[in-house]
Amino acid sequence: MFDRDKWLEIFHTIVQNPLRTFLTGVSVALGIFILVVMQGLGFGLQNGVYTQIQDDAINSLWIRSGRTSRPFRGLNSGRRIQYDNDDLNWTLDNIEGVGDYSARLAFWGASMNSGRKTMSFPLRGIHPGHQGIERTDIANGRYINESDLIGFRKVCVVGQVIVDDLFEGADPIGEYLMIRGVQFKVVGTFNDPNSRWENRLAYVPISTAQKLFGKSEDIDMYMISTGTANLEESIEMANEIEAYLKEHHRVNPNDNRAVRVRNNNEEFREFMMIFLGIRLFIWAIGSLTLLAGMIGVANIMSIVVAERTKEIGIRKALGATPRTILSLIVQESIFLSLVAGCCGLVAGIGLLELIASFVDHDFFKNPSVDFTVCVIALGLLVVSGAISGLIPALRAVSIKPVEALRDE
Repeated sequence: MFDRDKWLEIFHTIVQNPLRTFLTGVSVALGIFILVVMQGLGFGLQNGVYTQIQDDAINSLWIRSGRTSRPFRGLNSGRRIQYDNDDLNWTLDNIEGVGDYSARLAFWGASMNSGRKTMSFPLRGIHPGHQGIERTDIANGRYINESDLIGFRKVCVVGQVIVDDLFEGADPIGEYLMIRGVQFKVVGTFNDPNSRWENRLAYVPISTAQKLFGKSEDIDMYMISTGTANLEESIEMANEIEAYLKEHHRVNPNDNRAVRVRNNNEEFREFMMIFLGIRLFIWAIGSLTLLAGMIGVANIMSIVVAERTKEIGIRKALGATPRTILSLIVQESIFLSLVAGCCGLVAGIGLLELIASFVDHDFFKNPSVDFTVCVIALGLLVVSGAISGLIPALRAVSIKPVEALRDE
């Protein structure tokens, strides 16, 4: 039940001691401010990294090649490993559970002419399954399909940067694009909001790229989806592919540079474990900061009780119950903690909004805290405020009226 006189007395005490009230509020507000800001920055980093991870299919293996770092079977180190169509075909024939798949054949500085401008952009020869693994969203038209692959069609799908720069924002569907001196028909456009780099690419059927640009069997790398395989099964798939490729290309089994199989399933779990650790660390630091604020409130309330010893004695002599005195001190402590906490919460959210408006980076996005974190933080404040006031309050109700009236 609302007690108007009690709240007037609490407000009077707060107003009569502005410096004490301010210092108490700052200690509490700073605690939740630091907690909110650290949580927001942690979420911003997590959102950015998670967005980059989500840009590719999590359930996928990416098989890349490098140079040998160890001699093997009479072959020197430093040898470049070149994958070809047979490597991909062996994987598809021998590894169970493969979903989407695609090889890549890359040309990093391909000259492109739209009839309006001539510029250089990266070019990739791909399979149709590349769309699912790369998670490419088509903006207009369509993606590369099996008919394009089988018929060696001269068609291409271009990113938004090429649309803006070469076609000056006009719809390029049905238009022709001269790529490395060969005319390709634009059948689709895409816009990848999570990767600015991807939007600079043009995709063509890998069979066409191999036939036209002098690499009839070569591929730079290939990717496969692990489908519904769990983490342990995906690790077995990766190990089996790596073992075959090392044997087939005569690579030392202990050479980790020549054949590289990246397991996105495994990387995703590692990232989640890292961010779990970061969140626990942030909560630990924030909790310690809140604890420091709680101790400050407890000290201040102890001073309040000491200053009002004679007043408490008079109240008890006039018939005030221990419960009345206890609730008065605890309510004041909770009120101070809650008001200061809300101020710190608002300041923290405001700072995160300011940071978000200035920071635009692929690995740092939307540094904000969710509603659950705010509720938990305010709940901790209420509990800590109650505890902070309870200890001095218990001391206050234990004071005998005679002793309190003698206090100077």
